[in-house]
Amino acid sequence: MSAEFYFKLLSLTLFDLMFALAFFILLIPLSVVKKASYAVMKRNFKSYFSNPTGYVFLAIFVLLTSMAAFWPHEFFNANLANLNQLNSQITLIMLIFIPTITMSLWADEKRLGTDELLLTLPATDFDIVIGKYLAAVSVFSVSLMFSQICNFLVLDALSLGSLDSGLFITTYLGYWFIGLTMIALGMVASFMTNNLTLGFVLGIMVNAPFVLLQYSDAFVTQNEWVGFLSEASIGKQFADFGRGVISISSLSYFLLMTIVGIYLAMVLIGRRHWLGGKDGESLLMHYIIRATCLLVIAFAGTLVFVMNDARWDYTENGTSSLLPQTKELVRNLSTDQPVRIEAFISASVPKTYAQTKLDLLNYLSEFRALGGSNVNVVIHDGLEPFSETADIARETYGIEPRALVSEERGALAQEEVILGAAVQRGLEKVVIPFFDNGVPVEYELVRSMGTVSEKQRKRLGILSTDAQLFGGIQQNPLGGFQNIPPQAIIGELEKQYEVVEIDPSVTIDPSSVDVLMAVQPSALAPTELQNLMDAIQAGVPTAIFDDPTPVLIGQATAIGQEKRNPFPGRRPPAAKGDIRKLWDMLHIVMPGKQLQTDRYYQPFVIWQDYNPEVRLSKLGAITKEFVFADQATPGAPEYGALNNTIDVTSDLRQLLFLYPGAIKKQPGFPKSMTFTPLVSTGTKIGTVTFQDLMASRQDPRRVEAKRQPAIGPTGGAPDPFVLAAMIEGKPPTVGQNAAAAEKPAEEKTEEDAKPEEPKSDGNIRVAMVSDIDLLSTVFVQLRAQSADTSELQVDNTNFLLNLIDKLAGEDVYIPIRSRKPPIARLSLMEGLTKTAREQSDNALRQAALSAEAQREALQKELQQPLEELNMKINTLNARANQGGEIRAEDLREVQALQLELSQRNQDVQNKQRAADQKIQANQEREQQRITRELNREVLAYQNQVKTLAVALPPIPPIVIGIVVFVLRRLKEREGLSKDRIIK
Repeated sequence: MSAEFYFKLLSLTLFDLMFALAFFILLIPLSVVKKASYAVMKRNFKSYFSNPTGYVFLAIFVLLTSMAAFWPHEFFNANLANLNQLNSQITLIMLIFIPTITMSLWADEKRLGTDELLLTLPATDFDIVIGKYLAAVSVFSVSLMFSQICNFLVLDALSLGSLDSGLFITTYLGYWFIGLTMIALGMVASFMTNNLTLGFVLGIMVNAPFVLLQYSDAFVTQNEWVGFLSEASIGKQFADFGRGVISISSLSYFLLMTIVGIYLAMVLIGRRHWLGGKDGESLLMHYIIRATCLLVIAFAGTLVFVMNDARWDYTENGTSSLLPQTKELVRNLSTDQPVRIEAFISASVPKTYAQTKLDLLNYLSEFRALGGSNVNVVIHDGLEPFSETADIARETYGIEPRALVSEERGALAQEEVILGAAVQRGLEKVVIPFFDNGVPVEYELVRSMGTVSEKQRKRLGILSTDAQLFGGIQQNPLGGFQNIPPQAIIGELEKQYEVVEIDPSVTIDPSSVDVLMAVQPSALAPTELQNLMDAIQAGVPTAIFDDPTPVLIGQATAIGQEKRNPFPGRRPPAAKGDIRKLWDMLHIVMPGKQLQTDRYYQPFVIWQDYNPEVRLSKLGAITKEFVFADQATPGAPEYGALNNTIDVTSDLRQLLFLYPGAIKKQPGFPKSMTFTPLVSTGTKIGTVTFQDLMASRQDPRRVEAKRQPAIGPTGGAPDPFVLAAMIEGKPPTVGQNAAAAEKPAEEKTEEDAKPEEPKSDGNIRVAMVSDIDLLSTVFVQLRAQSADTSELQVDNTNFLLNLIDKLAGEDVYIPIRSRKPPIARLSLMEGLTKTAREQSDNALRQAALSAEAQREALQKELQQPLEELNMKINTLNARANQGGEIRAEDLREVQALQLELSQRNQDVQNKQRAADQKIQANQEREQQRITRELNREVLAYQNQVKTLAVALPPIPPIVIGIVVFVLRRLKEREGLSKDRIIK
């Protein structure tokens, strides 16, 4: 076992010891000031554990908690190293276990007649009640400690040491507070009867309402009442502890309920004083009123703390608390109207969405606590696709169930899942139809809250270019026309911004947009390009994406190519402007060349010999022109391939650029401006021309021969290429236009030498990216599923959103969007399942190879007679060609052989087709058999874990109970003569 395991076990043990020490320290004044209470507590505690029956109940409790935690299949389906399954059942387990502790607290005293002895002690009713209560709490605490240690060992083993000990400890602390409250209420039932069985039943009946209120949706149809009643339940108040959060509201609920229970027990034990006799006056109504008032005070006190809650997150990585930026946004919400969040959540979700569901419940609770009266949160949990609430979600908000493929016990299954929310404020509404597991839940919620709260969203203008981000029409190479769907990134941007399409052929009003986005501006006409440059000079923050080789957005024109004519046969496309004018204005250049035969400048395509991913199943074949950037990129700059000093890229995992160019500062870059690299390559890099790529794309070997490695200034390692950069500052002048720059020195005129005057003396803010493919819908879809480790995980979409936010001054969303807290999973089960799956894959490959070998053997066997016939025919034909004499018999033999060859060839084809079908059927049966074996093996692993997790924990208390029983029997026989012992 690792040192980390012992450290966590030591931390847990120290917590238990400190908790026990604090409990005993509190008992010291009790033993001094309230000696009767201490005596009662000590007597009841010892009597419980001096009897083997107590250990039987303890073992049953440990067994029930282990079964609830690890036996349900949902535990393996969720694949999370936590106690969520136990959390959902703990109140029902307590509803049975707590009455077994409380049923004998007073009923046994009455049954044995010792109640009069206790009541005549020099002690108050409070002394007796508190002594009984502390004894029951002590018994329960010992039981809980056994369960805690056993479940910790199981979870830590399953998670291979990644268990969140903070979450685990707070969860059990929540169980303890549940016990405090239910013991106090159960003790009331014990004071009402002298029958143990009746005391047990009454203990269940007294606690049941506070437990069953959690399931109020089963007997109440109005959503408002469901929410109100469920919040009053013990299970709902425990929920914060189950997420690793300790809240004042939950603590006040449990403590006030405990006080109410203890008070009622004191009232019942003292009823001999106030019931009155034949001539006495009954005070029953008086105490009913007092008890009712106390309940009202407890309710009001809890409500006060709910409205003014304080919360502390004790998870190891703060996974259950909101980021400071989120809290600031929520606190700054406009208060004229509250924000209403209504969430619709399915009862069960596939394991890839288990953490998403947990996060959604966590953060909704945090928003409710943080927002107070400004945020109204309504959660519809446990929905079925056919329920009435699901119909409301569908009809009112358009939140539809989504069919998801899940893996259960190694087999694939499909289920419909509802996981959406609607955020409203007044007439403003944002609907999140589904929370994808790759998008942080906190970000989706807080962005939606910010959107509905802002009176006017910032305006993002997207320049209209032939990249056609908004969709359009183009001619199909096979004839006719085809629709180009809008890129999914537009929908993502519209969730936060007011997105408008900007016509570049007219002057761009700088006040009409807050930020501008130009995709493939190299395809703009000269006038359009100049309008873009004027807007940048006027101070409009602009994100520029220009690509030497568009791949996924294929309708866009490459930088160095003629503009594509969308409607051939009509007027020719307009000439493109010289993109180098824009680069000169920014004092940058994209490395490349322009031959005499080239009409436009040709930037080089960048390649890099670094591939950290081999799972490009959705993107096709990978080449060196698939340029990855992450913190492990070899030879990256000191600040990293993803600049870790800039918030835009510091929290990103990995980016993928497809056939990008490079960005460099021009010589003499002005000191009044800054050039900040955002994304860079390593040093295993080089270039290739667009023409060479196109000419050799069908032959990887020819492409490899055309690639030119980059060489450093002194022949050593080259400097990394910059793929994206932020360019800011005040340009002193705009350089000469590109056409004049290309003229020979003797042909330049004074007019050419004059620098162009800037349109404005303000600062410019430009983000330059040398690839447009990262805007593709493909990467938006990959982001939505990025929690699935079987697919490529890149942050291209997050990078784009961060970039736009940075330019628009919406920096607050950047850390929220990039938040990826670590998650403790069942690593042991993942490893076992992975091993079984690898063995299954090997078996499937062997089956495929075997089937192929059978086909080859069969083909060889069937072809042999045909080859013999062909040889005879060829021999006769060769004799004829050599001028030999052909007899009539030989001619008839050739004809007969040819006919036979034709018939046999047909027979061979039929036999081969039948044999192929048989081989295919056998192969499919073999695949099904292997898949069934995989499912059985996975299920066997799960059953082994279940059995060990459930069977081992009850053993320690049972062993201790047996030892106590043996010692008790031996003690009973002490001092007895052998002839008096019954044999």
